[in-house]
Amino acid sequence: MSTEEQEAKSGRIIGMDAHPYMFTVATLEGRNPSTAQVVDVKDRLPIEQLDRWLDHAVHPGDVIVMEASGNSFALVDRITAKGHQAVVLESAAVGKIGKSYCATDKLDAIKVARVYITGLAHVVWKPDAKTMGRRELFFAYRNSVKDTTRCRNRIWAFFNQNGMKRPRKLRYSDPATEARVLALRPWTPLQKELINDLLTAFRQAEERRKRFNALIAEEVTSDPALLKLVRLMGVRHIVAFAMAAFIGQIARFPSPKCLVAYFGLNPCVSISGIGGGTGSLTHTGRSDVRALLIQAAQSILRYGTDRQHKWAVALKMRKGTNIAVAALARKLTVACWYLMRGLFSALTDVPKQLKIKLHKIACEIGSARIKARGYATVMEFEHELLETFSQVSG
Repeated sequence: MSTEEQEAKSGRIIGMDAHPYMFTVATLEGRNPSTAQVVDVKDRLPIEQLDRWLDHAVHPGDVIVMEASGNSFALVDRITAKGHQAVVLESAAVGKIGKSYCATDKLDAIKVARVYITGLAHVVWKPDAKTMGRRELFFAYRNSVKDTTRCRNRIWAFFNQNGMKRPRKLRYSDPATEARVLALRPWTPLQKELINDLLTAFRQAEERRKRFNALIAEEVTSDPALLKLVRLMGVRHIVAFAMAAFIGQIARFPSPKCLVAYFGLNPCVSISGIGGGTGSLTHTGRSDVRALLIQAAQSILRYGTDRQHKWAVALKMRKGTNIAVAALARKLTVACWYLMRGLFSALTDVPKQLKIKLHKIACEIGSARIKARGYATVMEFEHELLETFSQVSG
């Protein structure tokens, strides 16, 4: 047995409960859940003292354990930079364990260490820098979509509270819209200020959404591994980018069932004695990506023409729309797994639907960005995409 293996088995488990401004650590001696003892606790230390604590209190072979949270991966980077081992546990499993009448940082640090020893919570995969950057871009895009929707709803609410029906074909992003709204009826000076503020907020949110949308489209078209997902019915650049951002390394999913469960598209199972069976979706994992997959499945059910569409329509007639859409989303996730594993056959002929998709993605990027990448025209860019796509082995 090597020295590193001996240290890994003999090292201590250090539970950490960290906040942006302070952290608490509890050191447990022993790897047996029934005999492990708390030997040291440091409570509510300033986060500025983290590096000093790592240098003086952490021994070779110790494992620092924390629950998944907003700053977990940043702390893992700081800890591993010091040459120590750190793992992040699934927060959903850790949160189910604990005393309901008492919760402190000290008890949480001890709890997360004991949960790691028992093995009751899975260790979360640490995304690499590229995957983390993609996730941050997806979060920014998702928030911009929420902001745009919120601003639009506020404009609708303003019309409603003034007893007006929302005018048809009113484009809030058009600078001329404000003059059109002001001409609808006599407004007070205060109402004019509110109208200007509502429309300005919407235009700013919409501009951010379009900018992030273009960045996502550029990322997809510049990476053949992402571009090949677009060949699937119902999948365009947003769905392909979201799948890649949260899957990261497809090798960490040994089977399609694992990927389906990761996005919470598998039915829950409850069997006890002679009763029970399968129920609704588990709804675990990334709810935002699951929502995108459901939307893609709805698109297939509404606009598809292939055998998969016919199968889904037949299932809809027997079981209902919700079950058919969920089943389609599962099939789509399975197809993504095979594509990312390189187990699909290459395209011998690019279908018309795929050409339309690539044209729409190019429109999202915009001619200015495309020319900045060295292309003379948008058509030249689309032609190269088609050639790249035909060269991508399934």
